[in-house]
Amino acid sequence: MTTRLVIDTDVALGVLHEGRPRDIDDGFAIVEALNIDTIDLSAVTTVYGNAPLADVDRVARELIVLKRSEVPVWRGAAAALPQHGPLPPPNAAVQHLAGLLRNQRLTIAAIGPLTNMGLLVHHFPECIANIDEMIIVAGRSPGNRFYIGNAGPVQDFNFENDVRAMAMLLETDIPLVLAGFELTSQVVITDRDLATIDARGTDTAAYLYRNSLAWFEHWTREFPTERGFHPWDSAAVAWITHRELFVSESRCVRVLPPEGIRPALLECSAAGPGRNATYCTGFVPGGAGRFVAEIVGNVY
Repeated sequence: MTTRLVIDTDVALGVLHEGRPRDIDDGFAIVEALNIDTIDLSAVTTVYGNAPLADVDRVARELIVLKRSEVPVWRGAAAALPQHGPLPPPNAAVQHLAGLLRNQRLTIAAIGPLTNMGLLVHHFPECIANIDEMIIVAGRSPGNRFYIGNAGPVQDFNFENDVRAMAMLLETDIPLVLAGFELTSQVVITDRDLATIDARGTDTAAYLYRNSLAWFEHWTREFPTERGFHPWDSAAVAWITHRELFVSESRCVRVLPPEGIRPALLECSAAGPGRNATYCTGFVPGGAGRFVAEIVGNVY
C-alpha cells in the first residue's frame, strides 16, 4: 500500500548558521521518502528551525532538483507563533497543504518546529479529518533528561521551538506518533555509513556526503563519546515503511509549562492526564541495525 506523505521540515544540510554547521538528518529523510516505492511524497513544506527559513527553503529545493523530482516545495513559517494573542494568517505552505487535504487523505511527517502544523489546525480545522497520521520528532518519558554521553541536557528542539503549536495539536483528534530523542539517540550514522552512501556514485549521494562532513565532525567533536550523528528525522520515514522495527505504546501526552530554569516539557506518560498518542521508546531486537541499514540503502 502506498502512503501519500507531506514532509514539514527545517532541513539545513550543509548550512552554516551562527558560526557552526547545522543538523542534517532532515535531508536524509527527504531523499529516503523520494526513493521508497511505497511512499508518494506529495509535497515538502518548509519551516524555520535548524536554519533561517531562506536557507531551509533553498536546501529543500536543491534536493528536489537533484532527484529530478517535480514534488512541490512550499515556503512556511519564518518564526514561532506568538506565545499569546492572535495568530498570524496562514502562510503559503499552510494554504497549499490545506488545499491537498481537501481532496485526499495524507500522512504528515512533522520533522521541524511545529508552527506550520499549528497554523493548519487553527485556520483549517475542517481538513483535520483527512490526516491519517502525524509523526512528530519530539516528546519524552517522565523524568527523562536528554544527555549525550555526559553532555547535556540538550533540547527537545522541535517542541521547544514552538510550544504553543504543539499544545494546539494536542487539542485535536489527529492520530499522533511521537518519535524523539529517547528513540533515535540509540543509533548513529557513522563515517563508514557516509562512505557507503558516497560510493553509490549519484549526484544526490555526493551532495549528501559532501554536506554531511562538517556536521559529522562538529557532532563527534562536541560529543566525544559518539561514533557518529543521530538520524532523528529518518524515524518518521521508517515508521511509515517498517514500523515493525520499533517498540511503541500508547501514552498520555501533555505540555508541562516552564518552571524556574526548566523549559516547557512535552511529557508522555503511561497513565495520567493528557491525550493519547503513540510513543516510540526503542527498537525490537535487531531493529536498530535494520533501521540504519534502511537509511543507508535509501539515500542515493
